[in-house]
Amino acid sequence: MAVPSDYTIVGTVLALAVAILLLSGLALYVAFRVRETLRDEKGGGTRAVKVAFLIGMLFLSGGVFYFFASGFSAPGGTSTVGPTTSFTSSASTSFTSSAATTPTQSTSSTSTTTSTATAPSQSVSMPNPSCAGDRVTAGSTFTCYVYIYDSGSATYSSATLVSSGDFTKFAFLSCSESVNSGSATPVPCSSNAVSVGSVVPNTIVLTLTVQAPSQSGQYSNCVFTLSANGLQPISVTFSVQVTA
Repeated sequence: MAVPSDYTIVGTVLALAVAILLLSGLALYVAFRVRETLRDEKGGGTRAVKVAFLIGMLFLSGGVFYFFASGFSAPGGTSTVGPTTSFTSSASTSFTSSAATTPTQSTSSTSTTTSTATAPSQSVSMPNPSCAGDRVTAGSTFTCYVYIYDSGSATYSSATLVSSGDFTKFAFLSCSESVNSGSATPVPCSSNAVSVGSVVPNTIVLTLTVQAPSQSGQYSNCVFTLSANGLQPISVTFSVQVTA
């Protein structure tokens, strides 16, 4: 409902004032007429009737004033509630729309981050090498095969296989690489690192020619770690027994 204008408010106040004046004049007129009529009457009963009549007129006037006040205040109260309700609804709708948009954007960002973080562990794997658990002679040369499986669709460049732990006492003499059972080609390597190149969606086999240490014993903390650009490092731990 529309808010009343200033002219409407002024007219309402003037009408209320005129109504009060008219009712007051009527009440006074009736009171004086009753007083004149009962002036000559004597006794306690007559006095009681006068007092009761005047009190009744006061209550009647008060009731009429209350009725008029309620009637004039109702439109104002209704028009005041209208804009408040509309504003609340508009603000609520705006807030709901904003809240609905924000989680959607946040979810999209989170999904992208999670995909990047979990893809390597889901698509690239490297089991224990073939020499895990082997018995080799001290100072001898043996062959160790390392398998790298990329079951996804991503390619990771600048991949490197590094040995650590007890396997640093072993040394790589030569290294070669084959992809998907193809022919093996030599790849650069040092005593404890192999340059794998790129990890592609396929099966990569590294053939490592390794020299065992001269000291015999159980080397149970041998570690191979594969790392590449965009790939979370993958490590495997195994053991090799060296006999005299």
